[in-house]
Amino acid sequence: MIGSTIGKYEIVSKIGQGAMGEVYKAHDSLLNRYVAIKTIASEMGGDDTLRKRFEREAQSAARLNHANIITIYEFGESQGKLYMAMELLEGRDLKKLIANHQPTSLDDRLSLMVQICEGLAFAHAHEVVHRDLKPANIHVLASGQVKIVDFGLARLTGSEMTRTGMVIGTPHYMSPEQVRGERADTRSDVFSIGCVFYELLTFHKAFDAPSMHSVLFKVMQEEPAPIQQLAPDVPLPLAQIVRAALAKDPASRIQNGAELLAALQQATQVIGSGRAHEPLPNLPPPSVPARPAGSDSSRMGSVVRSRPGDSQRRAAVAPAHRGAGPAAWVVGGIALLVLVGLAGVVVWRVVPGASPPPSTRPAQVDTLARAVLETQVELARKKLVGGDYAEAARDAEKALRLDPSSAEARRILDQAQSVIAESTKAAERLKAAVAKGDDAASAEAFWGLVQVAPNDPLAAEMTSHFEGRMKDQAREAQRLMGDARAAALSSGADKGDRFLDGDARRREADDDFKAGRFASAARRYVDARNRFRLVGKS
Repeated sequence: MIGSTIGKYEIVSKIGQGAMGEVYKAHDSLLNRYVAIKTIASEMGGDDTLRKRFEREAQSAARLNHANIITIYEFGESQGKLYMAMELLEGRDLKKLIANHQPTSLDDRLSLMVQICEGLAFAHAHEVVHRDLKPANIHVLASGQVKIVDFGLARLTGSEMTRTGMVIGTPHYMSPEQVRGERADTRSDVFSIGCVFYELLTFHKAFDAPSMHSVLFKVMQEEPAPIQQLAPDVPLPLAQIVRAALAKDPASRIQNGAELLAALQQATQVIGSGRAHEPLPNLPPPSVPARPAGSDSSRMGSVVRSRPGDSQRRAAVAPAHRGAGPAAWVVGGIALLVLVGLAGVVVWRVVPGASPPPSTRPAQVDTLARAVLETQVELARKKLVGGDYAEAARDAEKALRLDPSSAEARRILDQAQSVIAESTKAAERLKAAVAKGDDAASAEAFWGLVQVAPNDPLAAEMTSHFEGRMKDQAREAQRLMGDARAAALSSGADKGDRFLDGDARRREADDDFKAGRFASAARRYVDARNRFRLVGKS
């Protein structure tokens, strides 16, 4: 197989073997990048019903363009074999990390949990259910960025498609309704993620036994040991959330990824304010063992650190939490938080006689918290100026979790998300043009993406493909950069870091232009123009 091709991809090496087929590292010579190729087992590919299902599921997975979900590039058929080309991931999966009792800090674990929920919320908003969430399907890059893999593919190994002797799902992470053979929905994903979070927080499986049948019995009939019995330092709000995610009855469970994300964001704020030992008022209390004398979980409750990531096309996930402070909801009937259409609207439906929802006005912050907030906003501002819009959005969201009334954090978040939305559309146009083999349309789409986000990873990846064909565009970018530089000089503002950074990129662009690297020059001129435009602005 090594050295052969699947579609346009040359196989470099075999990565692994799964229930569905084999996984290979391959090279895409057109885009000069390495990808992962997942092939579908021949006995599945030979069934017309399965083939159609594969196409539908692959299409669903391919439309999930999010920083915390693996990117699907292409799916098709080659020499009678179904395959899917996707992002090649470095790093390790969460299964290996947990086996090594990593990560050890609460900050790092909570960061992973939030990222997982961001990806899950985005998928659920697009009506895609994973059905087989487990640590092995959650990849953690060296930077700490999470990538959920195999979205939309689990159904291919579901009850309707089980081959003889094949286990349906992964017993330790299956929901009770999956065990009963019922159709899995978003609530089933929530249960599976509850099992993952339990294991991440305690390094013990929520439901474990010597045999598969014993595991399934526990999933159906037994409650896992209280988290704080196994890990006394885990903050109480996180234990509450996991218990709510593991409710046996789907109707009593957290309903989807957006609600789980909102609950985690509320817990993050509570923990960050030093109240890690206090339960969230709108969640059922967890089963908590007596606390050992001298135990203080609040020592783990530091503010969550920024998590790195390299995707510039991060779509906005459930912006409902952005303007209203920590969202809250109740399992079992006190109040229901409805995240309406992911359109940024939070609606409370209060049951007669129930207490009103908690105030979402930001708490007064002390001097230290204010300093942390200002630092977080400054980080977001620098990422925005540097063209790292995904990181700018993440840092701005962290600032808003500290103080939802921060106007500057809101401005940065809105601007970053606006560019992300534009660059996502531009990137899709570029990928579509390249897939069609239309060179003229590809060059036009590349230039469109560069104008919106010159540092976008896809723009960087495609630069070498267009080096000799962007001379006119580079000249136009040079002219616009020159106008922006002149305006910055005439404004009377100090030649601070932004101007100096812009000038450095201008000189690099000039060198590229002289060497005939016109696509590189165009990108650097646009980047320099953007920096000059920000000179003198707060």
